[in-house]
Amino acid sequence: MDTLRYRDCHFANFLAFWLITVYLLGGDALNGYVQNNHYFVCAHGACNEVSRATWSYSYWHAISAYAGIVLMLIEAGVLERTKDIIVDYDQ
Repeated sequence: MDTLRYRDCHFANFLAFWLITVYLLGGDALNGYVQNNHYFVCAHGACNEVSRATWSYSYWHAISAYAGIVLMLIEAGVLERTKDIIVDYDQ
């Protein structure tokens, strides 16, 4: 069996972020806002008030999830460029 790779961890992190955002919080802090010490997570125009700790968690988890996706794309580009992986576009 293959060892767990970084891209698998990035994908799992993004999946966890998406599931928590959609099913538990109803939004994320990147789309949310802070107003008069009230913290809101938002998605598709609907906002929910959450605690400061939850908002902070959502913010940093969103940053790490999106950064992980960017790192996966960079990794794929480097591996393709160095010919460590071969992408055959003709098939």
